[in-house]
Amino acid sequence: MRSERAMQPKDSQIDRGPERERINYLNTESIKMQDPSEPTIAISLSGGGARAIAFHLGCLRALHGAGLLAKTEVLSCVSGGSVIGAMYVTHDGDFESFDAKVRELLLKGLIRPAFRTAFTSREGVRAALCRAGLLTRRLRRFALAPVRWIVSGGFALAGIAPSERVVTHVPRRYASRTTILAETLDALLFEGKTLKDIGERKPKFVAVSAELRTGTAFYFSPEESGSWRFGKINPDRIRVARAVAASAAYPLLLPALDDNYIFNKSDGSARSERVTLTDGGIYDNLGLAPLWPDRDPAISVAIPKPDIIIACRAGYGLRFGMPTVTFLGRMTASFYTTLDRAQNAALKRLYDLQGAGKLQAIVLPYLGQADHRLSCAPIDLVRCEEVDAYPTDFRAMSKEWIDRLAKRGA
Repeated sequence: MRSERAMQPKDSQIDRGPERERINYLNTESIKMQDPSEPTIAISLSGGGARAIAFHLGCLRALHGAGLLAKTEVLSCVSGGSVIGAMYVTHDGDFESFDAKVRELLLKGLIRPAFRTAFTSREGVRAALCRAGLLTRRLRRFALAPVRWIVSGGFALAGIAPSERVVTHVPRRYASRTTILAETLDALLFEGKTLKDIGERKPKFVAVSAELRTGTAFYFSPEESGSWRFGKINPDRIRVARAVAASAAYPLLLPALDDNYIFNKSDGSARSERVTLTDGGIYDNLGLAPLWPDRDPAISVAIPKPDIIIACRAGYGLRFGMPTVTFLGRMTASFYTTLDRAQNAALKRLYDLQGAGKLQAIVLPYLGQADHRLSCAPIDLVRCEEVDAYPTDFRAMSKEWIDRLAKRGA
């Protein structure tokens, strides 16, 4: 863990919860506030599948023990971070029971429950029928391709511009593996709760998704949801599980969530728009986008302006991959290069905002932290090389790995 305010580990310790393990925690006395009034604290939980859930569990343990979690105003989450973030704001018990519930989820994983949902629920049938319909349509289009080429040539000879031709209708994917994931999350964790149901909970929950039609961020929060391109929607009927699934729909494995919403525009008008929502990590894997203090809430969802940002990052450390000699290898390396640069730019912006006085402090718990740069490393530190190779999926995790990743986060 590192901080712009040089936050040092403290000798005192806290109880971790179910296993009564002792861990070092954050020294909150090292945050010197510029204003005597209570600062607004925001926490962001990055993406990273089950690995992120375990790492963030450790971060939340330490923040709970330091007394900072109870003072947090905003919890901005992406993908795996959205799962544990939503679990926290929907949980009705104390922190120890929340801790136990997260560990239970990690031990169980989401893969097998999702398969069970797919084969035993109505949503699985709907997804199969939707898939069959889309496949049939593709086969029909392939068979009619010669006819379309002839018609297109006729339009060209007639001097009709492409923009004047009939626009092809794109069918809606009303059910998919992503909606199956949403149903699984609802059954396992959220029990039908909507965003409105957590409107009075603290901290304010924000799930970040990426809208593919416009290439913009799409935010789900209790008071209002939406994006600056489309406008705002009333979140009363949006289930928490649906918001989390949209934030966690990793595009290589899960289709985009295909929905229609009534958006309220800034000019007072309202209209229905179709959105395709995928993993928020495509837009901002750190979950910092809704927290920038210079955001204009008039054109997007309103989020309390933070004075302190605690950005929990469960990503890999410095990447050094194999040489790329295939097309897939080049494309994969290019994707991660772009992702790394975007995250580095976001972190640079954090430091710039703190340097300009727009943030009182920043804290960066990082799974891939260079441990040799820690001036006061805990004696029982779980080192980066012990955990940084764990994959970013939602498979069942062993107790040993849960302990390692959570302790790294703490």
